Amino acid sequence: MSPNVTVDGNARVHPAPERPRRTPELVSRSCDDSSLDSASWSSGASSDSSLGLGAARRGAVTPRLGCRRNQSGMKSRRVAPDGVAAAVRGSPRAKSRCGWVTANTDPLYASFHDEEWGVPVHDDKRLFELLSLSGALAELSWPTILSKRETFRDLFASFDPALVSKFSERKITSLKNSNNIMLSELKLRSIVENAKQILKVVDECGSFNNYCWGFVNHKPTINRFRYQRQVPVKSPKAEAFSKDLIRRGFRSVGPTTVYSFMQAAGLVNDHLISCYRFEECSSVTDAVDLGCYESKQKIAEKKVQDVMGLAEQMNGCMLGV
Repeated sequence: MSPNVTVDGNARVHPAPERPRRTPELVSRSCDDSSLDSASWSSGASSDSSLGLGAARRGAVTPRLGCRRNQSGMKSRRVAPDGVAAAVRGSPRAKSRCGWVTANTDPLYASFHDEEWGVPVHDDKRLFELLSLSGALAELSWPTILSKRETFRDLFASFDPALVSKFSERKITSLKNSNNIMLSELKLRSIVENAKQILKVVDECGSFNNYCWGFVNHKPTINRFRYQRQVPVKSPKAEAFSKDLIRRGFRSVGPTTVYSFMQAAGLVNDHLISCYRFEECSSVTDAVDLGCYESKQKIAEKKVQDVMGLAEQMNGCMLGV
């Protein structure tokens, strides 16, 4: 007897009720419904896409997103949390930077971090500029200073110490009355006075560069800080540097200002080790060290040649006698 029929007590045969067959349309609709349920779940989870990505990396179990394949053989549409699809497609990963550079950081300030901060500087004019800008931090912030950088360069003759040292009282007064500079008269006079003292340092040490880099033994100090809170606002070398500058007559050059100058001019590398600029600035440091070594070698070779030439001249004079 077929399993699809039954017999009652009166020996009457009744066919068994047939179960409704699922048509392809019903199958597709059920898959779509499950996808919608997944989509509603994913929209709640997409409020923090980074959290969702982190959970996926840790191997957390997440609900199935849609149906793989329905009974009709048609692939169903896959539903993913908002923002995840773009990340999976390979959008560029943001570079890791120091803690003081965030997504909301002023673009000029971020460029300063990416292109200048921590790179060794050996040009006297640029060193004078960075010393002056670091001194302005007592009254202005870095983003404000950088936004006025071209104005500073125009008003201070591209920070040429020889030209700034000749600024007259009339020139200083005009700078003080300028609405574009936003610095107090004390800071303006400090920049002019520092230019005069730099010329004296050049006469004594050959260049302002030689003088500044002498405080770090002509080699950048590479710190290896992991956290932003570890980065100091001053150091023993900065205190010694500041003390000597003040002794020479420089103004507005306290230890904190000097350390900011050392960071900006690359005398110290205070990029966090997690920052992509740490290795890049360290590579520049290695190149500078190699250049200094080659320069010293050339100087030594020239001295040997001079001594040998002098000896030959003396021998010639003696033979002539």
